[in-house]
Amino acid sequence: MKRFLPIRLAVPLCTALLLTACAERPLAPNVLNDETVPLLSRAADHSSVVVNWHPQQQFTGRTGPVAGASASLLRTNNGISFRMSTTQLTPGNAYTLWLAVVNNPSACAAHPMPCTALDLFNDATHTQVRFAAGHVAGEAGRGVFAGAAQEGSLTGWLPNRMFSDSKAVEVHLVINDHGPMLPDHMPGMIRTYRGGCADRPQSPFPPMFPQSALDDGQPGPNTCRLYQAAIFTAP
Repeated sequence: MKRFLPIRLAVPLCTALLLTACAERPLAPNVLNDETVPLLSRAADHSSVVVNWHPQQQFTGRTGPVAGASASLLRTNNGISFRMSTTQLTPGNAYTLWLAVVNNPSACAAHPMPCTALDLFNDATHTQVRFAAGHVAGEAGRGVFAGAAQEGSLTGWLPNRMFSDSKAVEVHLVINDHGPMLPDHMPGMIRTYRGGCADRPQSPFPPMFPQSALDDGQPGPNTCRLYQAAIFTAP
């Protein structure tokens, strides 16, 4: 396996998370709806997984798979494409999707089990976390987040990271709920991690998150929590 790394969680607590735009540009900041996003190519190395409620939603009684939601990942010779189709979003709330690319999953503590958030911020895993997409949920509470990323230098929360081997990385997709959309905090609420979010303890930011994540966006009055997630382990 090559060394190293918007690219464009049941999941252990704060399992890899969450993510500046996939494919080097953010998705258009539109309202989520039921429009179909083009399906990923039927080429080899395509996989699908269930979407789970993030552990930060346990206080609401929501655990396990999200009914009617799924996520897909396509690995090519020089990058990845991903798509998350989900349900039970709160109409009018702002959401961001974050991408974590784990370049060396064998360095994770429970390998070959999925990496945890603590693993993601262990330098030995050569992980990068970055923004992937963002939207405001429509009345149906359903939406699609999608994006792609190529191998090479990868910017994000952590410095000096690369995306080096699309066929060997572990990929995490995580949705963050920013609460009701606030016009004075747009478009930051659908493009940054902190956009519209109150400080701790109102917003339970995971303690292992770097300062660069907490500095990403303009704080606001809303309680923000990680919402849903999907993990694609390395082949």
